[in-house]
Amino acid sequence: MAKISFFISLGFYVCLLLLNYPRPNLGGDSAMGYGLGLAFLGLGFAIGSIGLFVGLTKAGVFSHFVKDRFLGNFLAVSVWLSFVLTVFFSAALRWENNPEMVTFLEWFVKVESLIWFPPLVFIPAFLVFFLGNDVSSLFVKSFFSVGFLFSMLFALGLLIEWVSFQNKQQKEFTENAQIQDQDQHDRNLQTIEASDSSQSVILILPFSGRFHEEDIKAAAVAKIKSRPDWESELIGILVSDYYYNEVYTFLDGNPVDHPNLFTEPIRLSILKMAEDIRNAITDSNNLQEWQFEYLGIERLLRAIDEQFSGLGTDFRPALLEVRKALDTAPPERFKGVKYSITPVLDQWLKNNPH
Repeated sequence: MAKISFFISLGFYVCLLLLNYPRPNLGGDSAMGYGLGLAFLGLGFAIGSIGLFVGLTKAGVFSHFVKDRFLGNFLAVSVWLSFVLTVFFSAALRWENNPEMVTFLEWFVKVESLIWFPPLVFIPAFLVFFLGNDVSSLFVKSFFSVGFLFSMLFALGLLIEWVSFQNKQQKEFTENAQIQDQDQHDRNLQTIEASDSSQSVILILPFSGRFHEEDIKAAAVAKIKSRPDWESELIGILVSDYYYNEVYTFLDGNPVDHPNLFTEPIRLSILKMAEDIRNAITDSNNLQEWQFEYLGIERLLRAIDEQFSGLGTDFRPALLEVRKALDTAPPERFKGVKYSITPVLDQWLKNNPH
């Protein structure tokens, strides 16, 4: 078993050498062929070397380093994994021109480790398996010691580089996200600032919600309230066929000057919502559980509770119409879809029985 595994792993190692020397063509289709060949040969080498290291363990190689049997087996597995990684990445990184490579790995690859490193294990293994040399002899033990040490050092260097690369990637991702967020933030402020009374207030209503950044929300609310007839504009949108739900964003957390003027338009907008839901369910070809989240029913319900309840208008009947609309029978293929806004509305109806 050990002798067969020796020749199998040696064969795959020689193929890795031939794949990398002379320098392969890494352009176009050749690069794909090189990558596939590298993966196949690396896998074959890893599998073939398992039997090699099992044989070395049985021959007592690792018991000369660690007396405890469990620790000896653990060392054997660790060294095998390190050896496989070292050989594979010595091949994979040989022609890699990566400025992010840590100094140790860059040096290790550039000194042709693929050529001189594996023989540090193959030569003493040959002496033990085929010539019967004692594993305790100075020559054999020295070769194994150097080979195992380099394997462990390379594996450690590979781990350090991976951690370093991950940290760098995470840092770059965070920095890019912050830059994008800041750019979006600045664009939002510019949009608000550029808005005037000749444009529809709908353009800046989305920026007035309670969950926007405070400066954006404050700028949007100030801009909206600077318009001469801002309440009339909002009421006009509420009773229109489109965009009524955008007003909910403003009403959720931003008090109006004359709340009594809004109660009936809000009720009418709720009835319009029920109609839109019924039509959407009946005609939809792609119903999803999040289908009606855009309607902003959570924002609407908070606005009702915070500034429009107790003003003489009962919103419950209109909201019950919305609840009935959510029960509209969908096309057969969408039966069983549960809309995410349904529990929200059910909870409000439960909390407001009359």
